[in-house]
Amino acid sequence: MDDLAALTKARSLLLLLLATCKETQLALEAAANALDTDLTTDLKTMIERSEAELAALNAKIEALPAS
Repeated sequence: MDDLAALTKARSLLLLLLATCKETQLALEAAANALDTDLTTDLKTMIERSEAELAALNAKIEALPAS
């Protein structure tokens, strides 16, 4: 996937996912429900992976030749 349009679309979707995960994590932490600890941990892991993928996508976009 080296096409600018495809990379930009993937980055946009990833940004939506990240925002959703971060807002959900904030809501769960604010609720302080002990039953949500597994979900909070899973969200933290997903956020970390998504941020790494976002950095990789940004690097691919920046490496594309100027049109």
